[in-house]
Order: sequence, then C-alpha cells, then structure tokens
Amino acid sequence: MELTDKNYEKVIKNHSSPVFIDFYSPSCGPCQVLLGLISERLEKYGEEQGVKVVKCDVSHNPKLAEAFKVSSVPFTIAVLPDGKLKFPELGLKDEAYYFGVIDKLANKGSFFSRLFS
Repeated sequence: MELTDKNYEKVIKNHSSPVFIDFYSPSCGPCQVLLGLISERLEKYGEEQGVKVVKCDVSHNPKLAEAFKVSSVPFTIAVLPDGKLKFPELGLKDEAYYFGVIDKLANKGSFFSRLFS
C-alpha cells in the first residue's frame, strides 16, 4: 500500500496495529531492491503477522518526509498504535532484518526460529 500525505491519518493514526513504513525514491537503486522485497514477500508476511507494511515516495509526499525527518533513502521505521516510533533504519539491509522487524512488531519469535520449532 502506498502511504501519502493525504491518507496518513487513515493509514497510520487510525490503525490499531503496528505499521512498518519504507520511505523511498523512484530514482534510488537500493530503494528499488527493497520495494521488490516488500511487494513480493514482506507485505504478505506482515499481513499474516498483523503488521501493516506500507511504502512512501518521498518526492511526492514531502510533508511525511519532513514529519519523519527523512534525509536519505531508503529509510524504514515502524509506528506503533500508541504513536511511538521504533526501529528507524537508514540504508538497505538484508531481508532477514526486515522479517525480524515484522516479527518483533508482532511480538513473535523470529521467522527462522519458528521454522525449526
């Protein structure tokens, strides 16, 4: 799902579960890698865990970029239902990192540890 300056209230402020946000730019190579992971696997995994995964194009949503103090992309952060921010991260990480953040937000063991339990 695309997060915008216009739908922020509906998507973030009125959401009863954690929201994981990826701030990106269409001209950023590492951002495109992360967008591929999000659209191919992370959105579905987050949904299964009760965590909403959204992306936000900083060039079209300057108010959100400013509100979250995004100075470089890719930048990811989670917003808890109480409005607290968790797990801010600048730059591209390996996919295990992102799945781990979703697991932490869902208060579950790691994806990989659950495979072997």
